[in-house]
Amino acid sequence: MLLFVDLNNLIMYSYNIINVIIKGYILKLIKLFTQNLPARQKQYEAIRAVAFQEGNIKEIAARFRYSPQTLRNLVNKVLKGKHDIFPEVKPGPKGRRTPDKYVDTIIDLRRKKKLSSYQISEEFKARGISIGVRTVERILSDAGFPKLRRRTFEELGLSKKGTLIPQRSAKLDFDLLKPFRAECKVAGVFLFLPYIIESRILDVVEKCGLPESSDINSRQAALSMLRLKLIGGERLSYIRNYDTDVGFGVFAGLNVLPKPTYMGTYSCRTNADMLLKFQKKIISRFQELYPRLYEGKTINLDFHSIPHFGNESSMERVWCGARGKSMKGANTFFAQDGDSNAIMYATDLPLQNDPSLGNFSISLGRAFLLSAFQPEIFQVLSH
Repeated sequence: MLLFVDLNNLIMYSYNIINVIIKGYILKLIKLFTQNLPARQKQYEAIRAVAFQEGNIKEIAARFRYSPQTLRNLVNKVLKGKHDIFPEVKPGPKGRRTPDKYVDTIIDLRRKKKLSSYQISEEFKARGISIGVRTVERILSDAGFPKLRRRTFEELGLSKKGTLIPQRSAKLDFDLLKPFRAECKVAGVFLFLPYIIESRILDVVEKCGLPESSDINSRQAALSMLRLKLIGGERLSYIRNYDTDVGFGVFAGLNVLPKPTYMGTYSCRTNADMLLKFQKKIISRFQELYPRLYEGKTINLDFHSIPHFGNESSMERVWCGARGKSMKGANTFFAQDGDSNAIMYATDLPLQNDPSLGNFSISLGRAFLLSAFQPEIFQVLSH
C-alpha cells in the first residue's frame, strides 16, 4: 500500500513538471506573436484579431499599440486590395553577377601580372569599377588559381614605406624614340625649355665639368635640379615625390628622375674652384642676355645658416637664427643685386674656430668688411 501511494505521488509530481514545461513553451510561443513583432507580422496579427472578433476595435488597437483610426484604415486598405499583407518576394540571382568580361580581365591580371586579389580589386577601382576582394578570390578559386605565396616588398616592387620602387634612371636617345604619350604632374614646367635653350646654361654646365656618372651626365643632373626648383621644390630630397613621373624624367632627358640619394650627394662631388667657375660663366652669360638683372646701384650682402641633421656630422656648430639655437651646419654668404634680387655670388663660410663669426646678428658694415676677404666676389661682379 505504501509503495502504491509513493508511485501516485511520483506520477502527480511528474505531471506537474510537464505542465510547467509546456506552459513555458506556450508562453515563449505567445511572445513570438505578441512582442517585438516585425511590421508585416504585427499588421497581420491585428487584422486577424479583427477578423475573428477577438475584441472590439479599441481593445485590439490597444493590444497591438495602434490607434483605433489607424487600425480601421489598415482594415479598409486590405479589404479594398490596396495593401498586401503577404507581398511576393522575388528570389535574387542564383549565379554570379560579375560580367564575363570582368571575369576574363581578373584571370588575365593574375595569369600575366601575378597580381594579388587586393591588387586586382584596386586595379578595377582605378578604372571606376567596384569589385570586392572576396569576389575576386572566389572567381580565381573557381578558375583553379591557388593563393599566391606571401611575397617580399622587393618582389612586389614596393619600398618598406609601401611606395613603388622607381626604375633606374637611364639616358633617353630622342633620335631613336618613337612618338609616345607621357603623363606629367606639372606639365607647365616644359614652358621653361625655350628660355633654358636661349640662355645656353646647359653649355655652361658642360664646360665647367660638373660631376656626372655613367648613367646621368652633368646636363641631365642640372636639369633634374632645375626642374625641382621651377615647380617650387624647397629641398632636393623632395624629388622622391616625382621619381616615378615619366614626364619629369623626359624633361631632364631621362626615363625617370634620379633618386634622392644621388641628388643629395651631388654637391659632395663638387669643389670650390668648380663652383666659382660655374658662377662666373653663368653670370657673364646672363649679363649679356638679361642686362637689366644687374643694373642695380647697390649690392645686398647677407648670411644664412644651413643646418645639417646627420647623426655623425663632422661639421662645426653654427647659430641658426630661424631655430633660435646653435646646430651643426654651415654659414653661407650671398650677394644680390639691390634692385632685381638676382643672386650674384654665393659661397660657404667655414667658422675655423672664430667665435666672432658664430653670431648671425652681424651688421651690414661687418658683412661688407668680411666681403673684402672674399676677392672672388669682385672678380664675378667685374665681368
